Amino acid sequence: MASCSTETLIYAKWYIVVSASDMSLPFPPQYTTSDSDIASDTYPALLQLPRPILDYRIIIAIIKGDIGAVNILKDTLRISRKFRINHLLLALGPTTPEALQPPHGSRILWATFTDGSNLPNGPHLTIVPPNHLTDLSLSLEKLSKTRSGRVPFLVGDFLDNVLSVSSVPPGLYAFLCRLFTRIRTNNQTAFFLATEDMHDPKKTAILKRFADVVIEYRSLREDGNHRLEARILDHAENHYSVWDSSENPGPEYESRAFLDDTLPGIGRHQDSPMQEAVATY
Repeated sequence: MASCSTETLIYAKWYIVVSASDMSLPFPPQYTTSDSDIASDTYPALLQLPRPILDYRIIIAIIKGDIGAVNILKDTLRISRKFRINHLLLALGPTTPEALQPPHGSRILWATFTDGSNLPNGPHLTIVPPNHLTDLSLSLEKLSKTRSGRVPFLVGDFLDNVLSVSSVPPGLYAFLCRLFTRIRTNNQTAFFLATEDMHDPKKTAILKRFADVVIEYRSLREDGNHRLEARILDHAENHYSVWDSSENPGPEYESRAFLDDTLPGIGRHQDSPMQEAVATY
């Protein structure tokens, strides 16, 4: 496939459309481990980040088509568990808290509309309407603080809800400026996801402009099959990795040893755990 510096194919995955009763297909063995810790079609794209994941301040994942936002968020949580990032801030929107299994002690901000009934229990859950940008900003700032610093890692898809209901571009831009400037100033890392099909292209373009690195996922339907692709744009280093189709991966991608060796490159090494206690508000 021809490529250019801004649209480099790094990962392609073919899969067959099946009926609901046949959805228990086994995961391809080249990416399966004994503990199923990385059994995900979208996970391999994260292996191609040019720098360790916590070296970035703003990571924006843009998805288009039938990708599965929850799977990508779970990929990121797998990384956090692998490298003992025990305290993080989930900023959720369409994805519900029950859909994920965050580390114990994580804080959760859920940007959603609710009537207050049948809400999940938990001392670290804060619910804010997605159109209340000032309240969102204040809640994110409060939840990111710990006794001695800041939660190191923020993950979520709350921007889908925020972008969907925002009708005042200057207010949205000011909110994003404050959010991303605060993350950079506090030396945190944010992995935020947005669904391209839901929004005006100008809004997703704003997110890409703020990002250090953009991971784009898309799915294509051809002859009854789906093709999953991903590509990376690293703004900081102008670095563009290439990964052949997973139908014909290099032999190094087929081994557990390669994945184990690669993991230190996509997150904080296990010798540097982050075990800080979380204050309860």
